[in-house]
Amino acid sequence: MNRPEVRRLLGYISAGFDNRALSDATAEVWSEELPDVTFDVAKEAVRRHFRKPSPRPYLSLDVLMEEIRVLTRQTTTAIEEDVRSAKARGLLDASWPAREPLPAPVAQRLAEARQAFAKQAAAIESRVIENPRSLGELGRLGKDVPR
Repeated sequence: MNRPEVRRLLGYISAGFDNRALSDATAEVWSEELPDVTFDVAKEAVRRHFRKPSPRPYLSLDVLMEEIRVLTRQTTTAIEEDVRSAKARGLLDASWPAREPLPAPVAQRLAEARQAFAKQAAAIESRVIENPRSLGELGRLGKDVPR
C-alpha cells in the first residue's frame, strides 16, 4: 500500500474500531511495512481481527501483519498444507520444498481447484447432484499395499 492508502486504512480503523489518533509518522511506518499488501486485503484483515470473540482493543501493526499472513495463507502451516495439496493435484513438482510458498500462478490454480471442489460438495449436500461420481471415477487414492 502507498501512504494515501495507509492513511485511508488508519482512518477506517480509527473511525470504526479503536479511535486512534492519526499521525504522519504512523502512516509512514505502516506504509514501509505494508508495501506489497493491497488495501482490500489489509481492510479484510482489520475486519477479521475485530470480529474475533476477544480482539485486542488497539490494533497494532504486528497484529495486523499476522492477520494478513493468516488471510493470505503465508503462515508456515498454511504453506505446508498448500504445497502438499498442490503436489497431490499435480500442480507442483514433487521436489518443491515443503516450506516454500507457492508461485502465484500455482496458488491461483490451487484456490480455483479448492473453490470448484467446495462448490461441488455443496451441490452434493444440497442434493442438486443426485448421483455423484464414484471414487473410481475420481482417480486412484493412495498407493498399492505390498503383499
